[in-house]
Amino acid sequence: MEDKKLQSNPFMTNMKYLQDFKEDTEFERILKLLTVPAKSGIYISRIDIQKMGRAFQVEIPVKERREMLKDLFHYAKQMDKTTDLIQTLIDYVNYRIDQYKEIEANFPKSKKITDKWVKLAERTKTILENMKKEAEILKDIY
Repeated sequence: MEDKKLQSNPFMTNMKYLQDFKEDTEFERILKLLTVPAKSGIYISRIDIQKMGRAFQVEIPVKERREMLKDLFHYAKQMDKTTDLIQTLIDYVNYRIDQYKEIEANFPKSKKITDKWVKLAERTKTILENMKKEAEILKDIY
C-alpha cells in the first residue's frame, strides 16, 4: 500500500504514520487557537505581540506569531505574571469585539459577517477567562 493511504487511516499500523503524528499539548492548542483567526475570531499581529511584551518590560524578537506568543508566555511565567498576560489577551479580545460591533453599528448590512467573528471571539474570550481561573488556582502549586 502507498504511504498516503496508510497515513490517511490511523487504525493501520504504519510506523511512518506514527512518526508524522504529533500529539498537541494543551499549550500548543491555545497557541494555535490564538494564531488562527478562523478559529479565534481575532488576528493578533506581530506588532500586537511586541506591544504586549513591552507592557511586561520584555522585548520579543520578531519571528512567527506562534513562536512570539510562546516566548511571551514563557517570559510571563518566569516573572510570575501569567494571569496578567492572560488578562491582557482578554482585554485585546474585548477590543476586537468592540471593533466588530462598531463596524456593525456603522454598516448594518455587515451584521451577518460580524456576528460570526463576534461569536468566535466571545468563545476565545471564554477560553481565556477559564485559563486565567486555572492559572490563579495553579500558581501556588507551580
